[in-house]
Amino acid sequence: MFLIEEREIGSVPLLHLTDNDGPAKKPALLFYHGITSAKEHNLHIAYTFAKKGFRVLLPDALHHGEREKSIVGEKRYLSFWDIVLQSIHEVPTIAEPFLQEGLIDENRIAIGGTSMGAITAYGALAAYPWLCSGCCFMGAPQYMEFSKAMFEKLEQHGVEVKEAQKEAVLAKISPFDLTADIERLNGRPLFIWHGKQDDTVPFMYAEQFANRLFDAYQGKTDRFQFIAEEGAGHKISRKAMLAAAEFLPQAMGSSHVSRTT
Repeated sequence: MFLIEEREIGSVPLLHLTDNDGPAKKPALLFYHGITSAKEHNLHIAYTFAKKGFRVLLPDALHHGEREKSIVGEKRYLSFWDIVLQSIHEVPTIAEPFLQEGLIDENRIAIGGTSMGAITAYGALAAYPWLCSGCCFMGAPQYMEFSKAMFEKLEQHGVEVKEAQKEAVLAKISPFDLTADIERLNGRPLFIWHGKQDDTVPFMYAEQFANRLFDAYQGKTDRFQFIAEEGAGHKISRKAMLAAAEFLPQAMGSSHVSRTT
């Protein structure tokens, strides 16, 4: 029987999904939604992973879902990196109660997300060596490059971003740019999917990163999988979701990362 539980950890509302059959202690997947979305919009993805034996944790990001207050709509784009960084900082806080309750395996905690959530996941992988795997749909790990592109887009829409503001943002996000040092992945399993016709987070970001990782992972398809889907835009296809749900449990079965590292 499947469980969908509403919880609040600190100031973070989340949904907890799992199949109650099987052992109590399970591998975990923290999965983050995209900008202007909310935790419940990824229930279909969570269900797919829960069927594979995961406890799936779906948090609401800052200014989203139940945390939505005065900063709403387009205003959230101006707070994009604050939202991402806050989510990264909250990862240990979210995992800790489930660890204390003996519900998740401390050596099999994965992270993933869609769009802004995938960008969050990349940064978390850079920050936390104890995360054992990643699952990223439509994201961009190039924090510095992507941020500069966002500034340009905002200015094209008549939004002024002062140089001091730009420099402050770049300084804050720089430590979480995974592309600055891909050795931080340390061979951890990673699944990446991106639609070739994505006009929100351009495909080139995933392609450039994947080309570097093919060399780093030396063709080990059990550790790294990249799917570039022709005809797909900024929306996860069923094919992508099912492929990720096949890859992650197999990859995590051979991935042992100590949370004390």
